[in-house]
This record gives sequence, structure tokens and C-alpha cells, in this order.
Amino acid sequence: MFPFIYTFKRTIITDKTPKNVIDTVRDSLIEKKVQDILYTNKTVYFDEGFLKARSNNDYLAMIDNGKFIYDEESRVLTYKVKLWRLNIIAIVLGIFTCIYFDGFFGKSIPFLGLIVNHLFSYFGSQGLINEISHKLNYL
Repeated sequence: MFPFIYTFKRTIITDKTPKNVIDTVRDSLIEKKVQDILYTNKTVYFDEGFLKARSNNDYLAMIDNGKFIYDEESRVLTYKVKLWRLNIIAIVLGIFTCIYFDGFFGKSIPFLGLIVNHLFSYFGSQGLINEISHKLNYL
């Protein structure tokens, strides 16, 4: 459901147990300083919360939560990330600036910011699952 939820899938080509996969995902999230991590046998869920004490340059600062699901039969690791609050704040700011500012640039800046934030979150999240799948497949 673009642009509120991104879903990424990667195939794990080595023989890893679900415990190995979940532990690797969990450890990678801990390296990224994610604080609220819940995990089960085949799922890692993290609730990063919007506007946590993170740098503005960190793509995890813009997401609400994410979930990694490992399917042992197909050996596919799926990563779903949600961006609800980012969209709501951007839409409210976009409406506010459209009402109070004149000219093309005053009205288009919030929407350009929304697009840039989505691209930043999209490629950052894609990089995270690529990093995790690389650790699982080649290290």
C-alpha cells in the first residue's frame, strides 16, 4: 500500500535455521541502536516510534515500525516497514503551507520534502535488508 507500507523480500541461499536468521536480524537491529525489539521463532518486530532521539540523517527516525518474517520452506526473508506518521505530518504541513504561502515554490516544498523523505526511507530500508541478507548468505 504505497506510500504507507514498504515490503522487501530476499532469498536466503544458505542453509540457515530460523534461529540463525532471527538472531542475525535481531543483532543487526541492535547494531543500529533500535531499542524496542520483540522476536519469536520466525518473526522480529521492532517499534522504532516516530521522532525518537535519533539523528535527522537516520532513516530509522522516519519509520513507525517494522517486521521481519522468515519463511523456512521458501527460505525468504520478508521485511515490512510502516510510514504512517511521516505521511500524516507531511500532509498536514502541506495543507498548512498551501493555505498560507503563495507561489509555486511555497506550495511545492512540503510535497518535495515528502518525496525526499520517502526516497530516503525506501533506500535506507532496502539497504538494511540487503545488509542482513548479505550477512546470512555470505558471512
